Amino acid sequence: MILKACVAVLIIVIALAGAPLLAEASEPTQKPMTILLIDGSSVRESEEDIDSVRSLITMISSIGTDREVAFIDTERPSIVIGPTSLGSTNFAETISSIDSELISGNSEASDIFMGLVQANTLIGLERPALGSNVVLITSGSSTENTAAAYKRVIPLIDQLVLQSNDFHVITVGSTSDTNEEFANALVSRSGGEYFAVQNNSEMYKVVERITSNVTNTSLEELNNSTLTLNEMVSISVDVLPETKNLQFFIYLEASDGSISLTNPNGLDSSLIDGSYTLESPYIRSIKIEDPMPGTWALDANSINGRFALWTTSQNELRLTINNSGPFPFNEPSSLVVFANRGSNIIRIEDGTIHAYVTTPEGQTLAYTLNDAGIDSDTVAGDGYFSGSVGPFNTTGLHAITFELSWNEIDYVLKSDASIDVQHFPSLQINELLEGDLNLNQRTHVATINVNVEGQPYPVSYDTLTWDLSSGDSTQGQLEIQANTSSGDAQDWIFDVFMTVDSPGQRTVSFALQLEYGGQSYIYTATPLYLSSVEQLAVTSITDENSLLDQSQNQPVQNNPGFPWWVIVFPISLGIAIISILVNWALQTRPKGFLFNDRDERVIDFATLKRGLFSKILFKNKISGSELGMTGLEEVTFKFTKGKICIETNKPSASVRVDNKPLSKKTELVGKTWIGVRGKLYSFVQ
Repeated sequence: MILKACVAVLIIVIALAGAPLLAEASEPTQKPMTILLIDGSSVRESEEDIDSVRSLITMISSIGTDREVAFIDTERPSIVIGPTSLGSTNFAETISSIDSELISGNSEASDIFMGLVQANTLIGLERPALGSNVVLITSGSSTENTAAAYKRVIPLIDQLVLQSNDFHVITVGSTSDTNEEFANALVSRSGGEYFAVQNNSEMYKVVERITSNVTNTSLEELNNSTLTLNEMVSISVDVLPETKNLQFFIYLEASDGSISLTNPNGLDSSLIDGSYTLESPYIRSIKIEDPMPGTWALDANSINGRFALWTTSQNELRLTINNSGPFPFNEPSSLVVFANRGSNIIRIEDGTIHAYVTTPEGQTLAYTLNDAGIDSDTVAGDGYFSGSVGPFNTTGLHAITFELSWNEIDYVLKSDASIDVQHFPSLQINELLEGDLNLNQRTHVATINVNVEGQPYPVSYDTLTWDLSSGDSTQGQLEIQANTSSGDAQDWIFDVFMTVDSPGQRTVSFALQLEYGGQSYIYTATPLYLSSVEQLAVTSITDENSLLDQSQNQPVQNNPGFPWWVIVFPISLGIAIISILVNWALQTRPKGFLFNDRDERVIDFATLKRGLFSKILFKNKISGSELGMTGLEEVTFKFTKGKICIETNKPSASVRVDNKPLSKKTELVGKTWIGVRGKLYSFVQ
């Protein structure tokens, strides 16, 4: 084995000593390279084969800008044309030189061995990026591809593999069994592929396989048909915003006919700056840099024969999730996505993003994200699309498919991501008080337990926040103490004490605010409801018999006077009626709207149909039961001058206003969010 390797190296050294190379050494290139090694003597035996090879070279050279191409003719392997790449200043001149070499009519014998020597040398000089390859293009009827030739070139192909390069073989025209065996034997040593091109209209598949590992583009077939001179084909192509390169490959079996490509404004592609057209016997390549978004049109007429059209585009627009989690289990969360090109955020002015979340059980949930400053989106038009998702009742990875659709373009940009749903810290409020609070007495009313999936999770005291609502009563004094002796230590059990100095109803809302899973997290617990009453004064009991005796000893006074009630009662009644009418007239009529999370208006308070009794007695109040919306039966909307409030008949955590439980009268301002039983509504005046 060592002897064979030494012989191979010696052969390469001897070959390099006798073979001049016209390429100069350079710095390592950042692009991969495709070296086209043409078996000139076999290809030139047929004019049809030459045309097929010219078309293949046109497609391979012009697809994508991230790959360089070089050309070596095995009849004159000392001459290397290239490397070059689409978009470089010498690209057109280089492709023209390759085409001239193919049709030059050389009649020297092909030397595949020396061609591979030059290919190895070129790779050593240029040091291209990973993904480079060498493609041998030969005729399917070649008589030079024999077992003897195979043995000679094996060391050179192995050398390509050592340098992480693939080796492919393409035969054009009808292929003999000998050539097929020769090609398969060569590619089997390098992990490459063998392609037999017998139908020119299918050569795009070969090009796509050879270049797709680097260009990351695929050729989309838009048309493949046989036309007559009287037929005309018109094909439309939607181009996305932020498209960098747009390419069309047109296959024409016959050279006659005309092709016209126009942009959305009707301007011909040949008149557009940044356009480039490359023609070969069968393939016409058209490339547009930074194409105008919208619908492009390609018209073909007077074509007699086979016609096919493929397109590919390079669009760097991506949908990126701003935070992939973890997301809290069984809690609503905000999902934020942005469109980007590289590190730049792209603002989408006329598009919509939908998120389809698939749970581990296979259930798919659909959400709409917005950049309009509503729902959980904080700033309108900043490029970040947000929406409330969940709550998710299953832990683990949830797959997400994002779809960006435009209003004016019939295309959807898709992107896949995932979020991790995990158990987060939560608060468990254990109420200890039975009955009412005593005034001016410090009472242990509850304990707070911090846990993650039922397991204790110590936190510092300053991560706990609370809000005390007392209505018309004084608030009182709320104290929260950790069970540990040190105030700076972390604990998972906290005691809650309350001292009040007046009777009334009080509501305490607790929240946990901390960093968890690399993100800011807030958990809001079920509110605690407390009441206090004033103690009744103790009165002495007087002997009933003594009272009777005293009443019997008092003289009976009988001094009938004028019946003033005859005058006072009607006047008081009239004043009361007038006050009621004035108060009714001054009451504010209902106004405002409720919108659902799809921005659809579901309630118009001003035109809401109500019963006559409700309109008269409750002019400025609307009960939630009158709305006919599940979950709002226990709330009341009150409309006063300059202020609109929502209040609940009994405290309930199922109704939230701006993500806080509704436990007291709360004022509604512009775009206040009301959440009930998993649904979101926004109030708009």
